[in-house]
Amino acid sequence: MDAVHFSHMTAFLLTSIVFFIIWLAILLFSNETRREQVIMSVVGLILSPAVLIIVAEDYRQMVSDTASAVGIEDLIFAFSLFGIAAVIYQVLIGKHAHKLRKGRYEMKHVGHWIGHLILVLGIWAFASLLFIHVFAISSINALIVGGLLVGIYIIADRHDLMMNALLSGLFLAALVFMTEQIFFVRLFPLDAASFWQLDAAATFLIGGVPLQELIWAATVGFAIGPLYEWLRRIELK
Repeated sequence: MDAVHFSHMTAFLLTSIVFFIIWLAILLFSNETRREQVIMSVVGLILSPAVLIIVAEDYRQMVSDTASAVGIEDLIFAFSLFGIAAVIYQVLIGKHAHKLRKGRYEMKHVGHWIGHLILVLGIWAFASLLFIHVFAISSINALIVGGLLVGIYIIADRHDLMMNALLSGLFLAALVFMTEQIFFVRLFPLDAASFWQLDAAATFLIGGVPLQELIWAATVGFAIGPLYEWLRRIELK
């Protein structure tokens, strides 16, 4: 591991730990959303290496000479991000989950809805790779577009989840901004600039955080926020 990569890892680790503390606080104080939070966090943990390796190519200096170095700080951040995204709307707005009573198809077996979850996330990944290799757009933008397509499809099928998707995206982007701005950009400005390759990329910054970073966070909230309720046929009241 080179010195630059180690410096980035150490600097971003603090941000990841802060995010995990927020995740842990939600887990401890929101009994109703614990199962959903843990499940979606595990999903984020499983997906994170592939996502991070993809965006390392042209957005982040997460790797040095090879694409094999995905740090513990990245895994902690992704684990926390997906779990928070899944429940932040319910926690902040005070919504409670109830089984949907509209005669719609209901997935009765855990394996069945997990299979659908894998399918949906697979479509997200496939769409992103398609945009990267066919339309030659940047990896982070491809992931954003893929996530937006997933979120739009969920809303089109379940109009009642629109506010969940929109506010989950807004809340998560705000949380990521505050955490990265305070604990990463302000404390480690040189590492933050190098981490996001700000000298080389024509990136619009908001408080030192790239706009793309915030749009990505909003997209995760937009797609992941209502995903569990959509798959489990749950409504929020």
